[in-house]
Amino acid sequence: MTKVLPFGVFVRVGEAAVGLLHSSDLPEGTVALGQELTVRLLEIDRACGRVRLGPPRDRPGPAARG
Repeated sequence: MTKVLPFGVFVRVGEAAVGLLHSSDLPEGTVALGQELTVRLLEIDRACGRVRLGPPRDRPGPAARG
């Protein structure tokens, strides 16, 4: 992770891209700057230069958590 904010974390993807993982998609527990996370690529917005990330497929999303 490259930056931790109240609404989520920015994660480096590859050499040049950084994407946002929303706080609702973070694994339970504490996350720390520099920690490696497994994420899923949801969307690439080339016009805005943004990458949107989500939880890996093997982990349920927020709606499925109970």
